[in-house]
Amino acid sequence: MRRVTFGGPGAALYASDPTRVPNIKISLPDPETGELDLPYFDHEGVVFRSPRQRELVRTYTVRRMDPDAGEFDIDFVRHGDGGLASAWAERARPGSTLGALGGGGVVAAESDWYLLVGDETALPAIGRMVEALPASARGRAIVEIADDGERQELHTDSALEITWLSRNGAPAGSTDLLKDAVAAVDVPTEGDPRVFAWVGAEARVAVWMRRHLRETKGLDRKQTLVIGYWRRGDDETTYGRTADHDRVDDEYDVELYDELQDDDHDHDHDH
Repeated sequence: MRRVTFGGPGAALYASDPTRVPNIKISLPDPETGELDLPYFDHEGVVFRSPRQRELVRTYTVRRMDPDAGEFDIDFVRHGDGGLASAWAERARPGSTLGALGGGGVVAAESDWYLLVGDETALPAIGRMVEALPASARGRAIVEIADDGERQELHTDSALEITWLSRNGAPAGSTDLLKDAVAAVDVPTEGDPRVFAWVGAEARVAVWMRRHLRETKGLDRKQTLVIGYWRRGDDETTYGRTADHDRVDDEYDVELYDELQDDDHDHDHDH
């Protein structure tokens, strides 16, 4: 993992609001030309002038925001030159530039007991959620990493138990570490606690998690947010063309759930 700190007027504007939803879309320089070609905005939002512009956009979690310093951090998983964003991060130096197209996404619904699960691609999001939990929160965070050297110290006031699962040299997306760990988790039911499960992982693992959480753990759609961050065998561009479809239904449900928390009714939507 490599952490890059962003500053400048644009970063200061973004970091000035610490309540922002933590996902941000970044536009990267074209590796063939080295040029940063940004889309423009109109009354309908972001407008891409070409398919290539869209292919140079990635979604990341802002790991830390510092409104006082006018900075924010993004953690990049290190793939060397194996990915557009990771290659940029490896070469980044003071003065390196990329574009930010705004934020989005959702956060975990307010609950009593949390299950936060993911591989290293989800670690920035999990870390940020863990550190924001109140002291009253309980639950489990389960994180798969390449080896024990990738562990991070996550500070939290909550009673969350954090488990690190090391692949010990096995390729990412090739093990059942996350599946086995989640299958062994006992989701509490005594006292009817509010339970929420958040998962960010390889796409096939995400499909299994969604089914297991709903069919075996008994959680309904409003209690889960499962995101396929990547797909083994696909490069970033190929997977990026369909990645948003893995998360749309769940994100909509959770946003709706948050809006309805104070209302005495519920809706069920099919998409």
